[in-house]
Amino acid sequence: MSERCCRDFKRNRYLCSVEQKYNTSLLGAEMELLRQFFNQEGKAVTFSKGELLECEGEPAKWIAYVECGCFKYMKRGVSDEKAHITWFSFEGELVADYPRFLYGSPAQSTIEAMMPSRVLRVSGEQLERFFSQSIETSASSMNAISTFTVLRPVNATTC
Repeated sequence: MSERCCRDFKRNRYLCSVEQKYNTSLLGAEMELLRQFFNQEGKAVTFSKGELLECEGEPAKWIAYVECGCFKYMKRGVSDEKAHITWFSFEGELVADYPRFLYGSPAQSTIEAMMPSRVLRVSGEQLERFFSQSIETSASSMNAISTFTVLRPVNATTC
């Protein structure tokens, strides 16, 4: 199997495991790789309470590491058209409409800041370049992201 096919197979395997997502603690090298990636490549963005990272139905673009603050994920109900909260991301966690942001697919959730928040934000293209560095990095990092690893900052700061 070619290196590209192997990498794509591993990436897709981890994309499928996204259902296991959110707040599964992983220790080791993948956490450090992700932390370094967001620190080096991420753009610091500040959100006021109520500002949106993603909007349901519009192309999803971002994944971010929450330095401080928190976000809620909301989805419109099929029968009542009300916004229903489906998830939260807090300080030290990743926030994204995953895997839709990788391909610019329409977001399935609106992601809104619940308070003043600061993130390190990268695009799907930036993450794809990071994955393409090597098969080992790609597989390890995708595993950490697909389970939405909790990345706790060493020195928590206030916004």
